[in-house]
Amino acid sequence: MNRIRSFARIAAVMSAVAALAVPGFAARGKADFTRFVVVGDSYGAGFEAGSLNERHQVFGWPAIVAQQAGLTLCTPTSTATDPCFALPLIAYPGLPGGETVYNGVGLVTVPGSGAPRMAGFARPYNDLAVPGYTVGATMLFTGAEPTSGLGQAILRGLGTEVDQAVALHPTFIAIWIGGNDFLGAVGAGSPAGLTPLATFTTQYGAMLDKLTAGAPTAGMVVGTLPNNFLAVPLTSTLPTVAITPSLAPVIVNGAPIPLFTILPDGTPGPLPTGSIVPLSALPLLQQGYGLPPQLKTVPPFSALPHTGEPLPDAGFISPAEQAIFVQRINDYNAAIVAAAGARDIPVADITGLFNSFIPGLNFGGVALTKTFISGGIFSNDGTHLSDIGYTLFANQYIKAINAGYGTHIPVASITKFFQNNGQNFGFGASANVVISPEAAQNMTVLSISAPEPAPAPAPRRRAGH
Repeated sequence: MNRIRSFARIAAVMSAVAALAVPGFAARGKADFTRFVVVGDSYGAGFEAGSLNERHQVFGWPAIVAQQAGLTLCTPTSTATDPCFALPLIAYPGLPGGETVYNGVGLVTVPGSGAPRMAGFARPYNDLAVPGYTVGATMLFTGAEPTSGLGQAILRGLGTEVDQAVALHPTFIAIWIGGNDFLGAVGAGSPAGLTPLATFTTQYGAMLDKLTAGAPTAGMVVGTLPNNFLAVPLTSTLPTVAITPSLAPVIVNGAPIPLFTILPDGTPGPLPTGSIVPLSALPLLQQGYGLPPQLKTVPPFSALPHTGEPLPDAGFISPAEQAIFVQRINDYNAAIVAAAGARDIPVADITGLFNSFIPGLNFGGVALTKTFISGGIFSNDGTHLSDIGYTLFANQYIKAINAGYGTHIPVASITKFFQNNGQNFGFGASANVVISPEAAQNMTVLSISAPEPAPAPAPRRRAGH
């Protein structure tokens, strides 16, 4: 019965989304992109493969929407008075560290970091999205705080995301925020870190109210959140059994070896049926956690320091915890749709977009899937989209704008990414991709926020390196 109610709630939310994105909907303001501004998190920043850098920022969804709407992107030599869409460009290999790339054998993190290329730009950037930020953070951090993360490079102490957006006197505002209100908890394997629904609802409404009050004639668009664990490599890649460095199950006597944990009754046992082991648990698995005690004397498991010890709760998401996550995200979506509807703001169906990743997509015979590393939709951190994925994301926003405002902004083509995309198309989705323990250890998959280090510019591979 609870499941039936859950499905009914999802259907109600998506029906509301559809009602907000049909011709004739009386959207607030108008679709004037003269001063287009974006509020959001790492998705809006164009963050990929553990890094924020200019190779991918120009293919983030805000940059795609801006260009499809007729704007040009600012360059590092642009001035504050130039009529262009300003991104907080970061030199390759990026911040806070380098990009995670596929070298034909496994994943490695490019050493080094990059510096902001437009730090002296004399006005707020048009793309104000900051990796790691929650809904509340868009109205809290100014970039002057030591704890503001990449906000130091993006917000530069000039005000919060929302305050700087208003200061630009925007004619159109696009918002996608809320992923970090649940993603950190997912990476940690526990619902305890979820933003309370009441807090989310209040903060989301306050954010929209501040933007609409500060830009009363601006058009606006928001988007829903993904709610399916099967849609993202972070939570759909690893099995619940012992694995090799290539992520293949270890077979002993013709059968895989189930990972074990301490069950609620205090006894050791296999992970509950239907559990998810996120990519963020790889460091635990590489140390032997979850491998049964009988393997403590069996090479190569005997070389791992924690073989025979149970996988801690942070290393997996039980079915009961999954239900809590899904319900909370559905409630967030209901809050987003309600807040947008009360303010006449169209809603982009990002929930539906992510659901389409589960069976995969086909473009002119080119198959795109959410498969980790080789699928083409997601980048090498297993959480953030590739250039292709962000283009698909941007198109959902364009569709919502066109439906809400009666405009005819063309959706963007992804065919430009079908060349020179080594790991995704040169090797093919069926390639035998091997990930070494060292490479896996370097993967940054813990949140929609932070990344890590990278080398001198390598050949351009736009689909997520």
